[in-house]
Amino acid sequence: MTKTFEYRGDLSATPLAEVLATIHRYRVPGIVSVSRGKRIRKLFLDEGLILYAISNEREAGLAAFLLRQGALDAESAREAEARQAREGLRMGQILLQMGAVTPEKLNAAIAGQIREIVVGALDWDSGETVFEVGARRTADIVRVDIPILEVVLEGIRRTSDVRRLVRRLGSAGTILEKTSGPPLSLFDASERSLYDAVDGKTTLRDLCARPPRTEAENARLLYAFFCLGLLRRARETVSGGKKIQYRTGGKLSD
Repeated sequence: MTKTFEYRGDLSATPLAEVLATIHRYRVPGIVSVSRGKRIRKLFLDEGLILYAISNEREAGLAAFLLRQGALDAESAREAEARQAREGLRMGQILLQMGAVTPEKLNAAIAGQIREIVVGALDWDSGETVFEVGARRTADIVRVDIPILEVVLEGIRRTSDVRRLVRRLGSAGTILEKTSGPPLSLFDASERSLYDAVDGKTTLRDLCARPPRTEAENARLLYAFFCLGLLRRARETVSGGKKIQYRTGGKLSD
């Protein structure tokens, strides 16, 4: 029997964004499973892409997604879910049979649903990550082929708990320095200007305070650079013992 190699991690110690960025860096194929209690999400990855994603959560299902998007009414959503439970077909097949969506709209909806599953999991601050290495058959699924880093950046930009990201960066006095990483073309000119301000001398606190963005926005962006391997912690200044913490209103404090 061929042994399956896998990585196991704790989301409270290593956020999913960093796990996915590492997988992308080495272009390793496999399945990432993230679980929190009874909630499970699985991401199918290959060649730096998210091929597909599934979840056992009813609210993450395709019918629920279309309902939230206003593309499906409540009665049709209930009928589709009842037929799925009764007939065991894929939700997409049922919605096509019902005439609720066209094939084109179905493919767009599946891509949106998968993106939502992944971005939602990126915001989990606790749970378990398991990465099973190895390519999987994808002939029976609708591949969406979303670039991993694209979704990772979207998830970071939408992160609700900025304090968690700041803790990964260090303390108020942490000095960051640039490293080689993926192209900066993933960021716009305004975002790249913050990266340019990282000079191996300026503290994390001062970088976060740099206008025109709020401190919270800068913290998210600096973490994105760090997560993608564009920045690393160089050292702590003498006054850098306290952690930066996010406060309501966009301020960061010791």
